[in-house]
Amino acid sequence: MDEFRTRFNDAKAHRGELLELVGREVYKYCFNGRESEWDRTTTKDTKPEEIFTDFPATVAEDFHGDLFSTMTPENTPWVEFEAGNAVDEDQANQAKEEIAEYEKSLAKSVRASNYYDEGQTAFQDAVVGTVAMWVDKPQLTRPAVCEAIPLPQLYLRLGPYGLADRFRVQKFYARDLQALFPTAKFTKKIQDKIKNSPNSRVEVIRGFWPTYDDPENPTWVKAVRVDWEPIGIDEEGLQAGAVAIVCGRFNPIAGSAWGRGPGFRMLPTIRVLNAVSEMTLEGMDRNLDPAYVYPHDGILDLSDGIENGIGYPSMPGSGDAIRPIGTVDSLEYGLFSEEALETKIREGFYRQTPQRGKTPPSASQYIGEEQKELRRMARPSAKLWQEFGVGLLKRFEFLERMPGGILQDVRLPLIEEGVVNVRPISPLERSQAREEVMTAQSIMAMAMETVGPEQANMLIDMPGSMRNVKDKLKDQIVSFRTEEQILAIMQSMGGPAGEQ
Repeated sequence: MDEFRTRFNDAKAHRGELLELVGREVYKYCFNGRESEWDRTTTKDTKPEEIFTDFPATVAEDFHGDLFSTMTPENTPWVEFEAGNAVDEDQANQAKEEIAEYEKSLAKSVRASNYYDEGQTAFQDAVVGTVAMWVDKPQLTRPAVCEAIPLPQLYLRLGPYGLADRFRVQKFYARDLQALFPTAKFTKKIQDKIKNSPNSRVEVIRGFWPTYDDPENPTWVKAVRVDWEPIGIDEEGLQAGAVAIVCGRFNPIAGSAWGRGPGFRMLPTIRVLNAVSEMTLEGMDRNLDPAYVYPHDGILDLSDGIENGIGYPSMPGSGDAIRPIGTVDSLEYGLFSEEALETKIREGFYRQTPQRGKTPPSASQYIGEEQKELRRMARPSAKLWQEFGVGLLKRFEFLERMPGGILQDVRLPLIEEGVVNVRPISPLERSQAREEVMTAQSIMAMAMETVGPEQANMLIDMPGSMRNVKDKLKDQIVSFRTEEQILAIMQSMGGPAGEQ
């Protein structure tokens, strides 16, 4: 058995053990109608399976939308780097300029691509626990093209240093193979299929895995199989940025290549909510369209149960002439149970619990709850940023250094020679910085209230503190005046500086 098949079978077995049944069920409740994507049969029943609540789908949409907007926000700079090592003073300015140029180029590349369109789709699978995307450049002079990889198409295996083998399985029409792989050398079997059965479906598996012949400089292998036939475009000795499958785990499971998203984690509670919702609906049905009994010269037999809206004969004189049976005295318990379960699921999806009562939350309460939500989400998102976020930037850098790319002719000697190691800054880190800013605001407000504005201004360097806040939040909109500009304004106003 060749290495491709062996590695793929290992990844397939690993997914089958841990993810397939759970992934399908999470899709059923959170993306109802897509659960058939997990089915391996040739003819799939695409009709959505019956469920009795859409609440999991609602909180799932909120969760993956917020995670995408927090981690890679479209309208806020997030392609940011800092020096990951100490830099000599005489090289500090040059390092700062190179990092700024590096950030600018990669941010431009990401914005020119379709990442912000496809990213929202890719992050849907964070509900299950793993986000994956295919990033490539079909034409060297055109922007990169991103495509969300649904989890049913993805197969992963863990290596000695984290995520290693990754495969994507897709079905294509035979007639499309020439366009997909223009430089391929198809076997006679595949050529005959293209010629004689162009409308038949073929299975395409694209795989990447690392090799450690040189442990200090691992390289990657790229391989493609069409109906398990090699097509002559395999490559070896590739850089990490050459891997087109970019993926990452949310709340990873130890010893597993898969994450454990909120849909995965809250699945038992979601099942209970669905069952309670079903029973509540059945109770409403019995009350709104009850079965009933009516007089009859015979004996009432309910051994086979009752059906809503159906009349059942009873012995004359056994009670009211016509009366409903099987009704529920109160549906409050079922409705209360649903509300309690929804609260648990909302918390499991990192959503704020609605404040009870008529008094709306204050601004500080709202911001405090928002920061609490971000803190809870930041911990399980750390690995997702390290694997997906950093991997995405590496992939864009690799593509832009190719002929026709933005970085093709850009020289960044300190970065390229390893003098400065650039470290991507997680947007979740910047979100947490808002909490530090809130603490600083509280201290400044406390000083104002305690000793008064004049002494507080003597005690606190307000201009310097506000500049620190601006730097901490990475703001690029608010512009502060320089000390010289402030002095000139004071002189023009006839202040102390103007009287001298």
